Amino acid sequence: EQLSFEEAEQLLDSAFEQSTNRLEALESQRTALTNEVQAMEPEERTKSLGIVWQYAGRGGGKGRGRGDHRWHEFSPTDSAQVEEAYQRWEAGGKSKDPEQCRAEIHLEGGMDISVDFHLGTQMTVGKKARRRVQRKELPSKAQQICQPFFDEVLGIVGDVSGRLEKVSGQIAGMGIEEAQQKELDTKSAKCVEALRPAVTTFLELSLFCGANASMEKLEAVLGEKPSATLGVAAGGRDLRMQTVLKAVKEAFQIRAYGKASADGQSPWHQIRLLVQATRGHSGKKFYDLIMIQVRLAMVKFRSESLEIKRRHAFMLAGTLLNEYSDEDFQRRFRGELSKLFEDGITQAMQNQMSFSTVKAILFAAKAMRIGNFGKKVSEWLKHRLNSALSSNQPLETTVELVQQAKDFPDVDGGKIVRSVQPALIRKCQTAILSKTITPAQVNKIGLFQKILGKSFDQALFQSLEASYDEHRAMLTEWLVAYCEHTGVDLPPYCMNANQKEAFDQLHKAIEGSKMRSSEDMLQKVEELKKAVIFAKTVPDLKSHKELSEEFAKALEILKVESHLPPGWNLEDLLGTEKMFRKAPVTNRRSLELFQALMTSTHQKRWTRDRKTRGDGAAIADSFEVIRVIEVQNQASWENYHRRRDEIVKDCNPPDREAYAPLSDAQWNEFSGRVMTESLGHEIVSQCRLSPLDSRCNEFLFFHGVKPQVADLIAENHFDISFASKDGMFGAGLYFAEASSKSDEYCQPNENDEYPIIIVRVILGRPNYVDAPKPFDDPGRRALEHSCMSGSCHSVIGDRIKVSNTYREMVVYDHFQAYPHFILWYHRK
Repeated sequence: EQLSFEEAEQLLDSAFEQSTNRLEALESQRTALTNEVQAMEPEERTKSLGIVWQYAGRGGGKGRGRGDHRWHEFSPTDSAQVEEAYQRWEAGGKSKDPEQCRAEIHLEGGMDISVDFHLGTQMTVGKKARRRVQRKELPSKAQQICQPFFDEVLGIVGDVSGRLEKVSGQIAGMGIEEAQQKELDTKSAKCVEALRPAVTTFLELSLFCGANASMEKLEAVLGEKPSATLGVAAGGRDLRMQTVLKAVKEAFQIRAYGKASADGQSPWHQIRLLVQATRGHSGKKFYDLIMIQVRLAMVKFRSESLEIKRRHAFMLAGTLLNEYSDEDFQRRFRGELSKLFEDGITQAMQNQMSFSTVKAILFAAKAMRIGNFGKKVSEWLKHRLNSALSSNQPLETTVELVQQAKDFPDVDGGKIVRSVQPALIRKCQTAILSKTITPAQVNKIGLFQKILGKSFDQALFQSLEASYDEHRAMLTEWLVAYCEHTGVDLPPYCMNANQKEAFDQLHKAIEGSKMRSSEDMLQKVEELKKAVIFAKTVPDLKSHKELSEEFAKALEILKVESHLPPGWNLEDLLGTEKMFRKAPVTNRRSLELFQALMTSTHQKRWTRDRKTRGDGAAIADSFEVIRVIEVQNQASWENYHRRRDEIVKDCNPPDREAYAPLSDAQWNEFSGRVMTESLGHEIVSQCRLSPLDSRCNEFLFFHGVKPQVADLIAENHFDISFASKDGMFGAGLYFAEASSKSDEYCQPNENDEYPIIIVRVILGRPNYVDAPKPFDDPGRRALEHSCMSGSCHSVIGDRIKVSNTYREMVVYDHFQAYPHFILWYHRK
């Protein structure tokens, strides 16, 4: 029915009176809720209390239409079982396959059900009926506490809004005058205004709890005009800003460890009394130890709590800035944040909080474009750096400060460090002379050099010069380590002193080598090597005759004791990291001999390997040597020399006839002498290498490779573990006496140059094989066994006799081969 003016007036008055009474009853609850939620930790306000699973059950009505049901919760134990199965399904990619998306659950009551996560249904095992299930995320603790208040306020707002809408909808039919219209408008506004405190608290609590759905429901229930009047949207934004600002302010506050209890005793005081009660049993030492541990735990807990609050507050601030693009709001919000951040940084610095805390605040300020606080932090860092340099704090403290200063955003760490360079030099000098910074720790001082550059090196070297004579050995070791680490030259005074130190070490090692027995050979070589390597660090070593002569003498002894080939320059090898180098062969006669070796062993004999393992090209008419590289690898040679000595002894037993060298008659049975024998002796002689030893049947052979493999073998030696078990003569290293045979396995580089390795190989006592199918008879493993655990050292596979192709030489110990040269050639 149409309302009269009096009825409308009465309706609005009753709405105001009833809502006022109901809101007054909520006042104490509103205040208590606000205080309780504000006192909660950030996680308690927004973090869900967990997951619960529900199933659909029939409602109380008679209807059986769709949706006529209410949700029932599984018991906590059953819900946990369902959630565990759900997590497995989700981890598996949420498959739609019935076997994977279904899980059998045994409920507490004894019932067995099958849950289909893809369809969102459950079915009792043995029955056909299905019902829906759903996964529900529980609200946070704060949301649970606030929900009754939200419901009550929504009820009050709904009642008032309903009456306001009823009056507003019938004003046109009342036929009232303008004064009466204004009266009704005034009463309507009064009703809306009465809701303001509760609505404001509602919004504030919604923001604290992250209950956005409740806020949206409030705006919908109020309606557009009352919402605008109460500023639900704009007020919500400003209220969010105030809430975030409050969270940021709280995050910067450094609180005490606990509030005082009713009797005035703080938790810390109570802990002291509790621990003190045990003092009589364990003594003061126990008491002090426990109190320190408790204090450390409390400090750690407070720091972690503050860190969590800061991260949460910074996240809220960043989210709010991104959510609203209004320039006026952004300006106001950033202005307020700037003040809080400046106070927060000041508090953090005054309370000597960790660098990570200050750095996190700076990074957050930069990310949100709040302001540049680098100048303030720079002054603080400079003050702390001066304090560390002028006190008895260890140099490590200064190093940490400098490292932090270098990494701070908007802070010129280099400028700060340069301002304290004189004090820094004095601190470094003291640490070096007191041996608190050892040669192994030069990287700590190297940090200063990276920031300050040459000026730091010059000042540091100058500060140490006066103490050099007194601490020569220690400072020499330290300066060498420092200069190697930083890549700078040694100071002049250290070079002269090093010459004397180098001479002393060389002289001592040489004299020691004269008195050592052969059993001490390895130790003698190591001492000589150490002395020579140290002497090489002296820049003007050769400028002093006496030192130069002592150095040359030590080199010669070392070369002899290391059994290196005569033509190797030991000094050059000692200057490399692995005592390895590749030396180009430039002697004209040597190159002629290599060309002769390639030419004289070239034969036009086609084998299957040229097609199956090579490039399948026709056999070249000739090979033209382009260049030859000599491989000088001390570690490889040492192992090879040791193995050669062993095989020489095996081949020349004292109680019977020697196995080496093989006689002409034996070689004739083996299809002739080795093709490389004569030129091999000339090559090693011309290149000033160790002679080929006939006592162990040592020869030069060829080994064909790919370009990239040649360098790998040169530096890392042969590796028998890569040998193919399917080779004709088993898993061994295969060599050829004919260049055309090894050419089958060579591949060119981008310049169409082919690499072939010329290898020094020890045949020792060979196992001669001329069987047509040696892989079957005697068999690959038998051939391997004859050399690895039998009386032989190698296999000569005579394919000349079998198929008129080539002989192959095979060894099964990679230390029986040394890659002497890498020869590059063109096919003609």
